[in-house]
Amino acid sequence: MASASAADDPLRVMHVVDNLGQGGAQQVVVDLSNWLARQNGIDVTVFGERGSAVDLLERSVRFIPAARSGFLGQTKELLAATREVRPHVLHAHQRREALQALLVGRALGIPVVEHAHTRLPSVRPRALSFRSRTIFAVGPAVADMVVNEAGRPRELVQIVGNAPAQRQAGAPSAPNDTTSTLRVLAIGRLTEQKDPLRFVRVIARLSRDVAVEATWAGDGELSASARRLARELGAPIHFIGHVDDISARLDEAHCLVMTSRWEGTSLAVLEAFDRRRPVVATVSASNGLLAGGRGFEVADDASDAQFAATIGHLFENDEERMRAIDAAKRWVDAEASPERVFGPVLAAYRRLCDPARRS
Repeated sequence: MASASAADDPLRVMHVVDNLGQGGAQQVVVDLSNWLARQNGIDVTVFGERGSAVDLLERSVRFIPAARSGFLGQTKELLAATREVRPHVLHAHQRREALQALLVGRALGIPVVEHAHTRLPSVRPRALSFRSRTIFAVGPAVADMVVNEAGRPRELVQIVGNAPAQRQAGAPSAPNDTTSTLRVLAIGRLTEQKDPLRFVRVIARLSRDVAVEATWAGDGELSASARRLARELGAPIHFIGHVDDISARLDEAHCLVMTSRWEGTSLAVLEAFDRRRPVVATVSASNGLLAGGRGFEVADDASDAQFAATIGHLFENDEERMRAIDAAKRWVDAEASPERVFGPVLAAYRRLCDPARRS
């Protein structure tokens, strides 16, 4: 006989993340946690190192800070937190944290799911990657990586997409007049993945032909190198560090440019779609998001001059640019709502956890 009904025992979910600072995975943790708590009444806890995004969590979402310790130390911390919270499911958001969650889940009999947020350059060690009951992939390319490179069964991988983080920021403004100085925006951490040095070179090349002002929003270990290169090349770029109001930055810009060497389903691109700003990106950065005329792709091995020419072409062809903006907005409204992206995640939680909750 069941000791309690599902209604008497609300679903409890614990997200496990490396830190709750900047980054796409961290933004997904915040958005998913808030949606689960606010829209569905789920009891949500987040476990990870404290960062700036903690302040973005709903008041009802509990945050348990992890200490800056090694793998074994954090695993013990997670075990203690899990025993205290008694979640019905652990949801990990990086491979290291997934291993910790799997150890704790096995010890306590709790199912583990994980998110694959990006298409990685390598999944080594393969035997320890993506071993959870369900893997949520943010796009087809990421799903293919989990199946083909990590060797996981296709039936365990569920493509859920991503939702733009700033959708509640109000109606997007009209596309900016392109007769003025071109304002180019890049968003992301200043790391090898985002390739900010290529962005600097492209802007330096573009500035030879048109009046341009570029902005990079984000911090990272390549900040000093990018600033130095910009000074050497005379690239007109403002490095403004981390900003919370991405919508306002997009509204001020003429376009978003992505130079990433690898990505998942980029939140920055989705937010640009939602704010009606055109996107120019490498093939690896767009990961198929710009298909169907939704933006302007540049080959990964294109020269800086070719990349700059694509940006220039965008602003010489008003009709082509507006078609891309309209196509991107239609797509993001249809395919990237929080309900469409996060609904399957909640359904998977219930599918895994309801039998235990009713036993």
